[in-house]
Amino acid sequence: MLDLHGFGVEQLFMEARRPTLNSRDITTVQHARYTLPKGTHFRIDHLPGAGEALLWVAGIVAGAVRAKNLGDPRYREILGDRVIDFPVRVL
Repeated sequence: MLDLHGFGVEQLFMEARRPTLNSRDITTVQHARYTLPKGTHFRIDHLPGAGEALLWVAGIVAGAVRAKNLGDPRYREILGDRVIDFPVRVL
């Protein structure tokens, strides 16, 4: 979260999924806020994936990163330095 804050990010859009998973996303962001400077504004919004094309791109990038983490780096290598990986601890 602190990494995103350093880039000036104040709002995170995530693909809406099942209510329990959405709730877990919100909890993760709430806990991560403790690492941010006092008074920092940061919010998370869930959007339906089918209606937001930018989430499709994010899904493709996430798939490339996941494939790399599972041992197949070829898709992540195509993206090169256009993507910055931020490790996020999920609660």
